[in-house]
Amino acid sequence: MTTTPSPVRRRAVITGIGVISAVGIGLPAFRAGLRAATSPVKRIDRFDPSPFRSQVAAQVDDFEPLDFMDARSARAMDRFSQFGLAAGRMAMADAGLVPGVAGAPDGERIGIYLGSALGGIAFAETQHEKYLERGLRSVSPTLALAVFGGAAPANLGIALDVRGPILSTANSCASGAVAIGEAAKAIRVGEIDAAIAGGVEVPLSPLAFGAFDLIRALGHGFNDDPVHASRPMDGARDGFVMGEGGALLVIEALEFAVARGAHIYAEVLGYAATSDAHHMVQPRADGREAGRAVTLALADAGVAPDEIDWVSAHASSTPIGDIAEARAIAAGLGDRATTVPVSATKALTGHPLGATGALEAAMASLAVAEGWVPATVNLEAPEPELAALLPNLLREGRDGSYDRILSTSFGFGGLNAALVMGSAREA
Repeated sequence: MTTTPSPVRRRAVITGIGVISAVGIGLPAFRAGLRAATSPVKRIDRFDPSPFRSQVAAQVDDFEPLDFMDARSARAMDRFSQFGLAAGRMAMADAGLVPGVAGAPDGERIGIYLGSALGGIAFAETQHEKYLERGLRSVSPTLALAVFGGAAPANLGIALDVRGPILSTANSCASGAVAIGEAAKAIRVGEIDAAIAGGVEVPLSPLAFGAFDLIRALGHGFNDDPVHASRPMDGARDGFVMGEGGALLVIEALEFAVARGAHIYAEVLGYAATSDAHHMVQPRADGREAGRAVTLALADAGVAPDEIDWVSAHASSTPIGDIAEARAIAAGLGDRATTVPVSATKALTGHPLGATGALEAAMASLAVAEGWVPATVNLEAPEPELAALLPNLLREGRDGSYDRILSTSFGFGGLNAALVMGSAREA
């Protein structure tokens, strides 16, 4: 019997970052917002939040679509696709990547991997209201083309003439991390040479927001003090604070990045995804399957637990979720969990559902490249077990060398993802 030799595993490096978040739009503003460590969470003014228990969110208020596209294109897209196009353009510009030019991959060898939990649901909601008020003829003709999860990457591909595969991941709050991991896998095995990968989410509409409020997933105890509402890992946390935003990364095979002299932020070293098979809302309390995702991602990266220099924790600020995650990190890292620096950053971005893992991957890329990690804002006093499991939770940003980073993402349905990112200096 003859066998076909396995292809050499190529290295997948990050060369461009595009970010839209409540703490800053564009890389310079995002970087400055992380360092300022001031929560942008405020009372919702996008709609009247008074009927809901939770009344605060991390809104993106200063996004101007015409900064990234012409008026005709903007009118043809909902905000979800606008965010995707804007983040993708920023990432490609940051990477200096023009398909087929100056040693870059051709357009048919560049994929788009974009995650979102809800897609264009907010736009669908506004159009449904018009339908009920004035009938079908009042509905936007773009509705059918705007609401599905593939709309944002499809619009991005058309705008950039990128003709490789499109994968739309809808893995709840792990969607962005899964998109990045799957893109890196496709590059490693040679299916594509580069990808635009990450997540985008625009969930701030009454019905979408209310759905999460209805199941008591959202925090409500700090409606009168919004900047302290998102409290990841803190003992006073009472639910997550919804946000909107997105991040897309340009990931490419190392040989292309080197050949065209691209700036390399970091390398995607490892990735894994698991599922709890337990409950649609509550994670496994013991964190077993989430911890297994960590273990598998480390194995994929060829990195030992004691080599991890920083953990970017998902930590959505829910009472059950944060402690389960602490147990998962402890299970995956063993003794290293008691000494490794850990940050949970959702007080700075809110929780933009499927985009959160991508935003945190962007933070990890910057941490590798710039030697600084952000604080866990609003962390005052973690509960005793959590403090014992992760005693090195960072309350302030910290300079250092972060060559190996673990980033975790977990979502409803018990969907878990872990990324290991690190320095590509040996290239």
